[in-house]
Amino acid sequence: MMQNKTGRLKLLQNNNWKFMFGDYPEAKDFQYEDSSWYDIGIPHSFGIPYFQENEFYVGYGCYRKVIYVDESWAGKRLSLEFQGAFQDAEVYLNGQLAGVHKGGYTAFEIDITSYVVAGENLLFVRLNNNWNPRIAPRAGEHVFNGGIYRDVSLLITEPVHISWYGTYVTTPFVSREEAVIDINTEVKNETDSFVTCRLVSVIEYKGVEVIRCSETRQLQAKSQMVFHQSDTITAPKLWHPDTPKLYVLKSYVYMGEELYDSYETVFGIRWFYFTSDKGFFLNGEHYDINGANVHQDHAGWSDAVTHSGIQRDVKMVKDCGMNFIRGSHYPHHTVFAEECDKQGILFWSENCFWGTGGPKEEGYWTSSGYPIKEEDQFEFEESCINTLKEMIRTNRNHPSIIVWSMCNEPFFSTAEVMDKAKNLVKRLVGVSHEEDPTRPAAVGGAQRGGFDTLGDIAGYNGDGATIFHDPGFPNFVSEYGSYEESNRPGSIVSGEMDMDYPWRSGKALWCAFHHGSILWNMGYLGMIDYYRLPLNLWYWYRETLLGIKQPEPVKEGTPYAVRITSDRTCIKTDGTEDAFIMVEIIDQDGNRIANSMEVELEVISGGAVFPTGKRFVFSPEKRNFYEGLGAIELRSYYAGENRISAKANGLVTGELIINSAGDYVWENQKRKELLPPPSVQGFPKSDKSFNIGVSRPVFASSEEPDYAARNVTDQGSTKPWRAGKKKSGEWIMVDLEGTKPVNRGELFFEEVNSKPYEISISSNGVDFEVIAVGKDKAVNSFLDISLGGKSFRYFRVLFPEEAAAILRIKLFN
Repeated sequence: MMQNKTGRLKLLQNNNWKFMFGDYPEAKDFQYEDSSWYDIGIPHSFGIPYFQENEFYVGYGCYRKVIYVDESWAGKRLSLEFQGAFQDAEVYLNGQLAGVHKGGYTAFEIDITSYVVAGENLLFVRLNNNWNPRIAPRAGEHVFNGGIYRDVSLLITEPVHISWYGTYVTTPFVSREEAVIDINTEVKNETDSFVTCRLVSVIEYKGVEVIRCSETRQLQAKSQMVFHQSDTITAPKLWHPDTPKLYVLKSYVYMGEELYDSYETVFGIRWFYFTSDKGFFLNGEHYDINGANVHQDHAGWSDAVTHSGIQRDVKMVKDCGMNFIRGSHYPHHTVFAEECDKQGILFWSENCFWGTGGPKEEGYWTSSGYPIKEEDQFEFEESCINTLKEMIRTNRNHPSIIVWSMCNEPFFSTAEVMDKAKNLVKRLVGVSHEEDPTRPAAVGGAQRGGFDTLGDIAGYNGDGATIFHDPGFPNFVSEYGSYEESNRPGSIVSGEMDMDYPWRSGKALWCAFHHGSILWNMGYLGMIDYYRLPLNLWYWYRETLLGIKQPEPVKEGTPYAVRITSDRTCIKTDGTEDAFIMVEIIDQDGNRIANSMEVELEVISGGAVFPTGKRFVFSPEKRNFYEGLGAIELRSYYAGENRISAKANGLVTGELIINSAGDYVWENQKRKELLPPPSVQGFPKSDKSFNIGVSRPVFASSEEPDYAARNVTDQGSTKPWRAGKKKSGEWIMVDLEGTKPVNRGELFFEEVNSKPYEISISSNGVDFEVIAVGKDKAVNSFLDISLGGKSFRYFRVLFPEEAAAILRIKLFN
């Protein structure tokens, strides 16, 4: 009879943590007094509560937790898995440094076997989110809150076991008739002696076995070996966004007749390819990719999002008829790809080598994307490579992932290091091919500087799809739109979907959700707001793609009551689930009305919390309650019944009960409730003036061949823009990709100008304010334009008569 060892255990460790802002290295010791520290659960962010402010806490945060080790685990291998900690982590067990990890977006494992004892063990994590010139990203249009913001688990295995994320399933040949399945499994022997082990691999579909392979190998002491197994499935169930069918690989490691380890891997069978002339093909058929970019953060909780929050995000993209998500602009939680697998969404998984427009001054996340100091460059490149490898290893079995992206807009680096930035992208492409030769390596945001030729697929943002209309190699519109920064309900505008050509593989809207940003109002460009309520643009997509009519606008009426509802009646208390709470103002007939007012939510009883604690306030002034509707997520780390009320002055109060299920019961424990960060930092003040128009998108009414509109913001170009038509009304327009304050502008004509002109600015690309007019046939070739700190997104030069050639447009903060 086969016997079974304790085998593999994976225990979530999201409950019962202590946290404090600041650096407390002495807190690694058991005797340290932490009663003044906050009681928190994981996922957690330094920024909680965070509501799209440009400023955020920068510095250290320290975490403590007692981990219990059972006596029966003696002789086992124990490790901690962190799904994400931003961004420089030191992990201590019982006062000893067990491991470190640099990089804020990828999962990592720390072996703690030699540091633990039976019984109680102190886990201490010293973490900081300081800007680091040697850690990617150095720049980005997002927010960079620190924290252990993804799950933490304790892993227990035998010394002979399958490595962490050690299975790799590929399908070198797939047709509708059969599929060849290759299974690579890393098995580790961490004992001091030679062992013989047997790997049994079983593939099931909906619980029915379809493949069984067995192989026996010998492993040297303290060694690792990859088992290679292969078999064929007839009439495979193909994964497709319309039919996301999934298989399960069950891997068993035996020593003699004794089972030492078991591990499950979910995967899918499909085949796909990108072409330069006919677009994208999935399972042998042409497939139109239409999707959106997604950042990970949610209202109040920042990046500390639950699995159910991720599930809702993927579903909202799917529900408007889209079939694709670009993970902007960093590796997302592994659960994100799992949800794409399950729900049927193609996924572009991106590395965090990232640049952004704006001042290029060291010390903040608007710095040069690639390091300008030589002493920082080696470690930075290693950071990019390590993150790429970690992203691929932990996500390589997901059928939804069709591309690994190396970067986003790396051309936002200073001119003197641009060649090094390009060489790094080439290195990353090579690493991607080595780590996973089954997927192409894309270059995201490749519309400037010649980056688009460095990978297998070029991803064009902004004006890139216009500049490189048909580049002759596989290409993708990785960002287009949105043109209006707004809250709900937003204008009823049509998305920019007239960019479909046979050679183009697909397109992705910028962006699906409002998000945090360090740069002014650039986080307000989603088709869904930060609280996960749709704007009118989402409804427009749903009508266009699925034929579901847009809802009629809600009108004001006579308020009677507050209605409170939830997407679920019970949530887990292990940090993986939350409840999506919606609040509506209704009339006496129960119809929602558009009256907006202050509404206060309160947890009357139970252990549940909002990101702001036991109370949360909606109001139009807080930009979270419009047209009589608001939403927020609620979570609990304690089991029991939670009663939540929703009150508004003069209205009938709404009440809701949500149950929470888990190991720790709410008994009105005394807790040190989390308070907001003690300080925040924003964009650093500087007396320097920077040209924030460098490499920004440029659009024009027409252009001559070789005299493109993009030349006017291209720091390396010596050619001007010339209109392609000699007629009145020609124009050229710089897009700052978000509303920004500008103090002055410089306009350089190619030669002494004798053409009348009109200069205007706009925040939405529709309504323009004229700020300068050259009515008297100006004779100067250079204009210095005072803008006085006006905030705008678009800067347009229009020619009432024939257009003059423009060499450069500069816009200074």
